[in-house]
Amino acid sequence: MATLQDSGGNNIGGNQTARSPLHVVTVPQAPISLGSYRIASTTGTIAAALAASAQLFYVRWTDATRCFVLKKFRAQFQCLTAFTAATLTDFGFDLFRATAISAGGGGTDLGATAKPRMNTSMGASLLDSTGLMRISTTAALTAITTLDGIAIAQSVGDAQRVNPATGTEEQRVNDPTLTYLFSQADGDHPLVLKQNEGLVLRNRAVWPAAGTGIVTVEMAWDEMLASAWA
Repeated sequence: MATLQDSGGNNIGGNQTARSPLHVVTVPQAPISLGSYRIASTTGTIAAALAASAQLFYVRWTDATRCFVLKKFRAQFQCLTAFTAATLTDFGFDLFRATAISAGGGGTDLGATAKPRMNTSMGASLLDSTGLMRISTTAALTAITTLDGIAIAQSVGDAQRVNPATGTEEQRVNDPTLTYLFSQADGDHPLVLKQNEGLVLRNRAVWPAAGTGIVTVEMAWDEMLASAWA
């Protein structure tokens, strides 16, 4: 029976043979077509009473022969002006996949800005085009459609407390964080966007009175041949 040997001539596995471990080095998934990219961006100060289901960040993928493969996504909220209304128990955010997307609009257009490449030898991102990536400034974006019925990631946190009266103990402000993390080592299947699909970060419930804040988005992704994910 043939045996597999390491560079020193030691047998690796094989019934009763003396075994030595097979050492491997993990590397990022091969980009195949373009490369790997990452962005971090922060909204402007979002005004009080933000509506439920308000879209705060989105990606539109329009290329027919290549696809967007999401590896990491994180959205963090920071309160700037304390909420003064009653306790809110469902304060947070949802991440959705979108299909048959419409144009959307509003906010700050991140599409026309060159995305950081993880290696300078990689090509420019296909998202370096006007309108393909937007983040909120002071209000909701013009929504893109159509979203899946169930989110792929959600934030969770404590209930939002009433702003305390002067001289009383300060109450903690809920700063929810949403995290999506693809783990290739665990056998996860990444989120793959093909032509006319998208990714949307959405507010879950109406913000209480007076409160304002900012949302920071961090995202890492690969751009690959669509045939690799047929």
